[in-house]
Amino acid sequence: MNPIAKIALALLVSVGGLQSAWGADEATRQQAMEHKFEKAKQYYAECQNVNAEDFEEIRPYLKAFTDAEVMADTMADPAKFAKLMQIVSDPRVMHVMMKCSTEPVMWDTWMRGLGDPVKMMNAGARFMNPMVYFNWMMAPMNPAMYAPMFQMMNPAYYTTWTNAMMNPTFYQPFFAWMDPNWYTPRIAWMTDPASYQPMFNMFSMTAPVAPGQTLQQPAAPSEKTN
Repeated sequence: MNPIAKIALALLVSVGGLQSAWGADEATRQQAMEHKFEKAKQYYAECQNVNAEDFEEIRPYLKAFTDAEVMADTMADPAKFAKLMQIVSDPRVMHVMMKCSTEPVMWDTWMRGLGDPVKMMNAGARFMNPMVYFNWMMAPMNPAMYAPMFQMMNPAYYTTWTNAMMNPTFYQPFFAWMDPNWYTPRIAWMTDPASYQPMFNMFSMTAPVAPGQTLQQPAAPSEKTN
């Protein structure tokens, strides 16, 4: 199949909801790529005055940082975006995001998303809807947009930050690099060709292949727990 035909096929998958570029139906593929947030939940438990129920409340918002489509949908809605900013301004959520962003399992998630042309096209297509820009023009009249500012008027907000600043765990992400063992799994991920398999898959869709030849691909990455 020539490169133009491959790109056309990817567009059909995006628009028509056909099978994904990797052959599995969309529901099965999304389930396989679903981020379980196990490490995020573990890091959230390190914070003070939190419990499992608290984490479940912020889980849907953390999803935006693991999925380009979810982030595009959030940014396209002023109220959703304002709520996301309110969530991430919590020091406990910042602690989780700082630690998760340096985890190889998070890098796997981002790599799979960036290497999925269907997902990236869906995310980009979200901003082609004129209603997105109309909603943002009307945002100043949407009461939900002012929720983050109302939070700044709540004394509990400053109490949470004071407690966080007094908790040594809050500073752990800043000093993790001082532990030699911290580098081992991260260097292993960066030097493993299988880590870049999703990007290789994406680029191979447009790479010309001479008759009788096949592209050599690195071994598929092993299954990891998100």
